[in-house]
Amino acid sequence: MDMYIGGRGLNMRFLYDEVKPGTDPCGPDSKIFFGVGPCNGTSISGSQRFNITAKSPLTGFLGDCNCGGDFGAELKYAGYDMLVIEGQSETPVYLWICDDQVEIRDASRLWGRTTSETRLIIEREVHDPDATLVVIGPAGENQVAFASIICDLGRAAGRGGLGAVLGSKKVKAVAVRGSKGVRVADSRALKRLNQEDRENWRTGIGGIPYAVIGEVGVNVGWRSMQLNGNLATHNFQWGTFETDMLGELQAGGYIAKRKACASCTLGCNHSFIIKSGAYAGTYGEGMELIHIGMAPFLGTHDAALLLKFGARVDELGLDMMETGSLISFAMECYEKGLLSPSQAEGVQLTWGNPEAILGLTEKIAHRKGLGDTLAGGLKGASLRIGPDSTKYGMHSKGHAMPGRDPRASKGWALAYATSSRGACHVRAFVPEGYQSGSPPGMEKVWPPEALETVKDYQDPTNPMHEEGKAELVKYYEDLRAFQDSLEICRFSWYRGLVDSQNTSISGGMAQFYNAVTGKHLTGQDVLMAGERINNLERAFNLREGLTRADDALPEKMLKQPMPDGTAKGEVVNLDYMLDRYYGLRGWDRATGVPTGKRLLELGLADVAEDLKP
Repeated sequence: MDMYIGGRGLNMRFLYDEVKPGTDPCGPDSKIFFGVGPCNGTSISGSQRFNITAKSPLTGFLGDCNCGGDFGAELKYAGYDMLVIEGQSETPVYLWICDDQVEIRDASRLWGRTTSETRLIIEREVHDPDATLVVIGPAGENQVAFASIICDLGRAAGRGGLGAVLGSKKVKAVAVRGSKGVRVADSRALKRLNQEDRENWRTGIGGIPYAVIGEVGVNVGWRSMQLNGNLATHNFQWGTFETDMLGELQAGGYIAKRKACASCTLGCNHSFIIKSGAYAGTYGEGMELIHIGMAPFLGTHDAALLLKFGARVDELGLDMMETGSLISFAMECYEKGLLSPSQAEGVQLTWGNPEAILGLTEKIAHRKGLGDTLAGGLKGASLRIGPDSTKYGMHSKGHAMPGRDPRASKGWALAYATSSRGACHVRAFVPEGYQSGSPPGMEKVWPPEALETVKDYQDPTNPMHEEGKAELVKYYEDLRAFQDSLEICRFSWYRGLVDSQNTSISGGMAQFYNAVTGKHLTGQDVLMAGERINNLERAFNLREGLTRADDALPEKMLKQPMPDGTAKGEVVNLDYMLDRYYGLRGWDRATGVPTGKRLLELGLADVAEDLKP
């Protein structure tokens, strides 16, 4: 177990072993894995996460999501470390798991329902409002390539189209209730570590002060993105956006209540409600930076519209990031004359138009008209619209880029390109580009352990510089892989958890793991386990046809200088960073294939044999 830890790592090992190369992600031979980690259900702050892993219908490579809510803890309390769903049902079903009782129940009456409707009906049917569910919406049923899986209310396993995998199996939902509890090896050590962790948050050591998170959650990152000029305005045409959307969110009074996932002392989640206006009665939770981050993408200054859009994509079971990116792509194609008014079906696809934003969302989920063209994702949509549109599809490996422009953040640029699931902001989650006072305390996020990897460079944490980014991305990718396998929230530990000697994030993670399991891992063991997981994910993708050419960014990022803002004139020198990154990983620089020597050092002899050809 120490080799893969649990959660993301163990899921990956099973996916690699049990899903053959070339398997259709939505075919009968595909499998989908729900995995929890050793920390789930314990008193550790943020230990409620879980991973869902399958081959992605969107990219054809790895599909993997780390999700919040209470499902991970409940599955652990029911006595399970992993749930595997394989084959295909002839009729719609849902799973009901209550400790040792596991049932497959008819879901025909639920097919076509939204995620919240489904959740309420199943809670009544199992006679337990505290049951935790993961649910797909109409988008998953219709196998939209970026359909999400929604946990509870508003917690999304959004990226990669894993909702389409469940939809192909006719599985509408999984409901879980557990009562067995979790035992830890050293409760005294764990109590001490939890106290240290809470004190770090209270005093703001290593990151954002607790009070700031309590007020607005992770939306606090908006102003640093404004200052650094890396907002993906109008589909990455500019890097600045004039409206302070965080201020709009606060002024509108939409934030209803601070909330926390199971066991978390941070409480960065917030529920919201719109009390008046065109979208009155809209409510939801899981409000993250992506909600207001969609403002530049879509060209709107209306916070209420963005909350309505976010609530609706959750109800339909769509990935908000992918959906917003596709609508932004369609708007730029319309602007450039590549989508005609007739193709737009009479709707003006102009920036900020609510009819276009909400209307296209519905059409995508139900695969109607232009929505069907967009339902295959950016890569597929650009091929269907025409070759001239491909340069406006902002993706890597077919996975839409998040809302931070990589020209202004070179660490994120490399992380987008190397991410095992395609362009991703959290696979590495490098704390790059935070200026003093934006937000308060975030200038402290670089721990000594990370800085040690780049000590030979003059200014490695400067977001405009490529130097040192290979070292930082590798370090954080390995750290996050271990963290996802523990199933500890990235946000609750983002600010720089350190060990009791205040030297090492990896050492801190090792101490928590050891207190729970009774093992004796070191910080170096943590990074080695993370590296092993990243190499296994790389091997899976290579087996599915990945080449160095897929570790790419859109041409705009490489050749068109940023036109405005702090990063004006910047482009990304990706090849320089990739060469350095491959070398650090022990991968062949020309092909991106891990060397047999490095795979053997990581204990992956079988993978080395598989990759020999």
